[in-house]
Amino acid sequence: MDIKQSIYESTLYIHHMYDEPITVADIAAKVYLSSSYFSFMFRTFTGYTVKNYLNRYRLYCAALDLRDSNKQLVEIAYIHGFSSQQAFTRSFSQMYGLAPAQFRLQRPFISSFPPENMWTKWRKPSMELMQCFENVRFMHKKAFCVVGMEVDIHYNSDDGTSPIGGLWEAWNGEKIAETIPDQISQGIIYGITHTETADSKAKYFVGVEVSTLDNLPIGLVGRKFESSEFAIFDTTLELIFTGGFWRTFYSKWLPTSGYAMHEEPYRKAYAAFNKYPAIEVYSRDYKDEQSTMQVYAPVAKKQQCN
Repeated sequence: MDIKQSIYESTLYIHHMYDEPITVADIAAKVYLSSSYFSFMFRTFTGYTVKNYLNRYRLYCAALDLRDSNKQLVEIAYIHGFSSQQAFTRSFSQMYGLAPAQFRLQRPFISSFPPENMWTKWRKPSMELMQCFENVRFMHKKAFCVVGMEVDIHYNSDDGTSPIGGLWEAWNGEKIAETIPDQISQGIIYGITHTETADSKAKYFVGVEVSTLDNLPIGLVGRKFESSEFAIFDTTLELIFTGGFWRTFYSKWLPTSGYAMHEEPYRKAYAAFNKYPAIEVYSRDYKDEQSTMQVYAPVAKKQQCN
């Protein structure tokens, strides 16, 4: 599957259906992706959450209508997908700094939305970014257990991943690693996003690899993941935060690698517990966002995925 093309097609669907009460699940279904995975990839490629993109597009179309027509404000509100004139006025004022009526009188310049360079600005990655893909290694890792802490995140909210920062602060501040027995590699810390749910939520885990879950400390979480082939990349957290690493991974490296992401989930009720999560690996020498760390991406040869 070409993820970039799927996300691009989802924006076209939004442009066509923006005036209807569409949901994230509706849009994700059109490109055959789970809501959580779609929300994550949409934000990675566009820089916007799905709901934020949809709202911005509605407001931009409404702004053009205010500028170019004599329609009443209440009519503009409803034909552009808002539930009421009050909701439209509130959102419009927050976005453009003017109430709709003032905007119509002043007719200020507004930038187009989506930005014209949204699909091209990341096509010329820096040499630093491309270096992440110059020395890819592969490793078969047996099934493994981890113990640590985890937190809920929400891909489709503006601050959806902010709890991750608090989790790391607690992990480091309380020196949790020192309390965990049966560790396999002292000083190696994992960051793992491992669970997706139907409401676009996931769980982010910070922890260490252990030989057994029999001695799980009170208050901590134990998880077990299946064996997999992993592609190993050297990168930085800075490149992950900007979205550059994963954009390049999905749009450039993966399509030409001969591999596909190994993403078979456990299915239970409304949750999908990933058997093969991507892993952020931090060594004892890791210091800050510009320090080198590794990403283990679970992959399989394409013929094995058929």
